[in-house]
Amino acid sequence: MKAQQATTPQIKDDSGNRAFTAPDHIILASDLADLDYLIPHAIAQCWTCESSLTIAHIIPDKLSGSLDEAVALIADTSATHSQRTLQEAGEKLSVAAGKIRSAGINCFTTIRHGQAHIKIQELIREVRAGRVILGTHGRRNVKKFFLGSTAHEILKTVSVPVLTVGPHARLYAHGEPHRILHPVSLTSGYQETAQLAVKMGQFYRAEITLLHVLPAEAQSEYAEERLMQWTNFELGRLIPDEAPLWTTATTMVEEGDIVGKILATAEKLEADLIIMGANSDSSFWPVYGDNTVYNVIAEARCPVLTLRHSHRPEESSPAKSSCVLI
Repeated sequence: MKAQQATTPQIKDDSGNRAFTAPDHIILASDLADLDYLIPHAIAQCWTCESSLTIAHIIPDKLSGSLDEAVALIADTSATHSQRTLQEAGEKLSVAAGKIRSAGINCFTTIRHGQAHIKIQELIREVRAGRVILGTHGRRNVKKFFLGSTAHEILKTVSVPVLTVGPHARLYAHGEPHRILHPVSLTSGYQETAQLAVKMGQFYRAEITLLHVLPAEAQSEYAEERLMQWTNFELGRLIPDEAPLWTTATTMVEEGDIVGKILATAEKLEADLIIMGANSDSSFWPVYGDNTVYNVIAEARCPVLTLRHSHRPEESSPAKSSCVLI
């Protein structure tokens, strides 16, 4: 596939499900420090989806407002806006794009100034991207925590699925997950994201596990056996009758710390991908606390795809979708 430098990439007018499972254009949002471990994932995603790619780097302005951007500016305001910084960023993006083009993938680069989540959203509309790939540095020290706040803002605001990848995330073969874990919140709208997760399993013919974690306090309000039965029944209703024709779909109900159980189950199943749902008024499960999804993203050893419950692919185009991936 020969790279096209002079034109703006556009995705085809496919069905919503196709746009979700295999978008025609993907954005890789990079802070430059994450390029080495993100490039293999981006190549794998583009190969599988037959997608083109835009690598985007956002340089914060003085008044852009996010905490990590402010810290970067305090550390060296002159460097942030210097021609040298811009040149260095361009050189790094050029090298990265060269690696991706050598893999036969159309690749574009862009450098913009401003708030990262606003600029990424603008770019999504411009190129009609159907997915964003985003690196996460975890939470092990102050600097990395601040870098994570940019990811936090992107996850809350962008209008398409976001695939977050940590530096230690496993790269699944050929970009095709063989085992998918979907934690089901059972809060408003969970049916939508479960349906999308199952469709992803169908597209890749991957094994999919639907997991619900009962918080410890729930056991004091309801009979444990009855609650377990009801939860398993609700999870089972999310699996279509024809699912055995193309995959193995199972349900699991666990008790205890939600984040811990999700991560432990992902490791036990050797999951290649975690798909998480989020309510439309935030990118997190409010019932379980504002940091549930973010904590899973920061600590997961596989990529995490997050979807807002309000996403309806059959009713919206990728440019107008209200779906977000974390």
